[in-house]
Amino acid sequence: MKPTPEAIAFCQKLTREIVVAFLTDEPLEAPLKGFPPNQSNLISTIETGLEEI
Repeated sequence: MKPTPEAIAFCQKLTREIVVAFLTDEPLEAPLKGFPPNQSNLISTIETGLEEI
């Protein structure tokens, strides 16, 4: 799923307060985080990403 420009703009405003991540194959600009949905170790990758917060 490709995040819409409107969703990206809204989430960029939120990143001042919270971490925002998407399940997507689309590249995202920091500070947004993206996780490829077909990744074999998706749960582990998301858990690692949360630990970095």
